[in-house]
Amino acid sequence: MKTVKIELSYTFIYRMIVFLLILAMLGFTASHIAAAYSSEAKAANQQELSFKSVKVSTNDTLWSIAKENYSAEYGTFKEYVQEIMRCNSLSSEDINAGSSLIIPIYISGNPA
Repeated sequence: MKTVKIELSYTFIYRMIVFLLILAMLGFTASHIAAAYSSEAKAANQQELSFKSVKVSTNDTLWSIAKENYSAEYGTFKEYVQEIMRCNSLSSEDINAGSSLIIPIYISGNPA
């Protein structure tokens, strides 16, 4: 059996080390750019919970008011109605014209 002896020149080794360092720096830079882009995208899409007051009109129902303010962050529409009831300490869905309700809403956060 023949033994093959491979000689590596210093130039070749130096070039390989430089190549690997450049490759590592590119990977490091790319990962930081991706992370920064990801955090900016999350901040742009972030929603903040807020509240507003709504005066109940004659033909308003709890469900009609909820329909005007519902957003997907609450899950189901029924869960949103229950959240409005909880915020206003209501034991039933009955509301009276002239009264005011506190309505939870999600608004776009200010990423500044």
